[in-house]
Amino acid sequence: MKVSEARANVGGLSNPSKMPCKSYGLPAQACKVGGKLRKVTGSTCEHCYAYDRGMYVMPVVKQAQSRRLESIKRADWVESMTAAINKTKYFRWHDSGDIQSADHFAKIVQVARNTPATRHWIPTREAQIVANYTGKIPGNLMVRVSAPMIDGPPPKRFTHTSTVHDKTIPLNSHTCPAPLQNGECGNCRACWDSAIINVSYHNH
Repeated sequence: MKVSEARANVGGLSNPSKMPCKSYGLPAQACKVGGKLRKVTGSTCEHCYAYDRGMYVMPVVKQAQSRRLESIKRADWVESMTAAINKTKYFRWHDSGDIQSADHFAKIVQVARNTPATRHWIPTREAQIVANYTGKIPGNLMVRVSAPMIDGPPPKRFTHTSTVHDKTIPLNSHTCPAPLQNGECGNCRACWDSAIINVSYHNH
């Protein structure tokens, strides 16, 4: 399958301007846990940047996100995503949106298995879906379960997590350097690094 064909099949890839790699953005409005947290004062989703701000409100972006969401139902989605990623060194899942179901997560895991040369990172608030997964997650897929509340502790039960802070940074966390780097990752790859247990992001 040609890369161009594969990317058309999956609705195209995202190109977050301040990240070092391509991503795969879905509509924030389709988030399951995130949709509930958006209504909770002090949650990490209350003022979601991908819900109604910046580039994410542009019609062309919203249309692309909708195409990707619909494409997950395709029988050849795993094959197409594998070809679409095309041996890129790093890949981020969901610069907007989140895991949609257990089946969706299993498909993502298989894509990671199919692309061993790529280091994948997926931040998610779908803790129960991750906890219920009984298969083996490949070493090149970094799943970080995200804390639901600003200044809250890292989620328990999970080996790798992320938090959002205004004032309180959990002990033994890597603090995201992006606010000091024009909002960019720069040379940092902590989110993909299995040696980093928790990454804490400044609330923005």
